[in-house]
Amino acid sequence: MVCNFTGAKYAVATVNGTTALHTALILSDVSAQDEVITQPLTFVATCNAISYVGARPIFIDVDKDTMGMRPKSLKEFLKKKAIKRGNFVYNKNTGNKISACLPMHTFGFPCRIEEISQICKDWGLPLIEDAAESLGSFVSGIH
Repeated sequence: MVCNFTGAKYAVATVNGTTALHTALILSDVSAQDEVITQPLTFVATCNAISYVGARPIFIDVDKDTMGMRPKSLKEFLKKKAIKRGNFVYNKNTGNKISACLPMHTFGFPCRIEEISQICKDWGLPLIEDAAESLGSFVSGIH
């Protein structure tokens, strides 16, 4: 029903958002000791789901107007602190694999998801959107 409502190719809808994010991380092959890029201004479910798979969050600054992940900060972090080897991205400081990017659309204000999506495509990072608070919101006419 969520795919029908939003037009998304995939959606994980469960009893609660934490379970949905946990499931999405598992389906994206995020493993123990991996790192997941997310934002510090979020509901605890985002980081709980990351910790449930044994991964660690990497916090990227947010935009003041959307309260969502700031694309410029994501791009700067990856440029300075990440390296792409083969099909994977690694943190230069820790040596750990960065397995996904998990921005959140805060209080119904969509983050700059189009820019974030392009950055993730450029780096080959799976993008998992925490959209629990944004059902009904649109970006460029798309849920």
